[in-house]
Amino acid sequence: CATANNSGADIFISIHCNSAANASAKGTETLVYSTGGKAELLAKCIQAQIVNSLNMVDRGIKERPDLCVLRETSMPAVLVETAFISNEEDAYKLMYRLKEFANAISRGITDAEKLF
Repeated sequence: CATANNSGADIFISIHCNSAANASAKGTETLVYSTGGKAELLAKCIQAQIVNSLNMVDRGIKERPDLCVLRETSMPAVLVETAFISNEEDAYKLMYRLKEFANAISRGITDAEKLF
C-alpha cells in the first residue's frame, strides 16, 4: 500500500483469480472498501466490461473493508476477482481469453475516468 500511495497513481487495481471448494461457483466480482464514491464507480465500470465482454456471471460489487489493499490506499482502489480457477468454464476463459480480461479491465478504467 505504501508503494502505491507514494507512486502518484490516480487509481489502484488489484487483479485476482477466485477459488471455491464448490466447483460450481463461477463469475466475476469486484471488491471495494465501501460503496459510494470513485472506487465504487470504478468497480462498476470494470465489472460491467468484464461481464459483458466475456459473458461472465455477474457476482456484483462487494464491500470488503477488511482488505488492506482497499483500506490502506489513498486513491480509489478495487480488487477484481476475474473468475474462479476452481470452475472448469471460468478456468478455460482465464487460460485462453486472458487478453480479453485485460482489455475489459482497461476499458472499465477509461469508462470510469470519463465519469470522475
